[in-house]
Amino acid sequence: MAQNNIVTIEHLSKVYTERQIFQDTDFSINEGEKVALIGVNGTGKSTLLRIIAGLEEPDEGSMAMRRELEIRFLPQTPSFDPEDTILEAILHDNEGHQHVWDLETEAKKFLSKLGENDFSRKIKELSGGQKKRVALASTLLSTADLLILDEPTNHLDGAMSEWLEEYLLHFKGTVLAISHDRFFLDRIAQRCIEINDGKAEFYSGGYSFYAVERQKRFEEKLRKYEKDQAKIEQLTRAAEQMHLWAFMGNDKLHKRAFSMEKRIAKLEQTERPTQA
Repeated sequence: MAQNNIVTIEHLSKVYTERQIFQDTDFSINEGEKVALIGVNGTGKSTLLRIIAGLEEPDEGSMAMRRELEIRFLPQTPSFDPEDTILEAILHDNEGHQHVWDLETEAKKFLSKLGENDFSRKIKELSGGQKKRVALASTLLSTADLLILDEPTNHLDGAMSEWLEEYLLHFKGTVLAISHDRFFLDRIAQRCIEINDGKAEFYSGGYSFYAVERQKRFEEKLRKYEKDQAKIEQLTRAAEQMHLWAFMGNDKLHKRAFSMEKRIAKLEQTERPTQA
């Protein structure tokens, strides 16, 4: 693993509910990076986050991590002890790394920034959105080197989202995030990894860069595909003509025709690019 890589994934494959979602996928995450994981619904983004967080296993492939790397994972649907108060839930989540008084003070500050000011309310009284905000506060309070965030802006208003963006921009560690909030990704992401057809594609910029570059790549692939189709048509006609001439007495032309047909078969393996 390269010196500044904290996570390296090689040849990752995963079948989920009888469907292949990753196949021979490779990528790495570098220390201090803010990375957006992008892909249409159903491409397995959340599953990939859970694998990196150590909550699921890949079917094939390997994952290497920097020694003593501390990870905190914010799931889409967090779970707490329903009898805990909001403050107790955060304290239980972050035991052992900070003086309790300091942690309580920070927890209250983070919760207030995220719209939760009644720290004595029990978890069982909260809505799903409120639980997500409590979980987000707890995750941000951790001493983790790598924050893995699955839809962190869900249930946040504009002011909360701005506060989160500023916090993550100044966070010294590494962030890997999924979000449907393009403005959030544009603000925090230094690099985008798109999961497409079970493979990872890399974009060295935020969401706006990704959107423009992805279109460019699609158009380049489409031009190449159309050029290949024209070449297939040309080679097919030439091979048919050579077979005809060979049957008329020039047997050596069969060999050239067979060579052309091998090129045709190779070109035909390229599928027409699509835009999700």
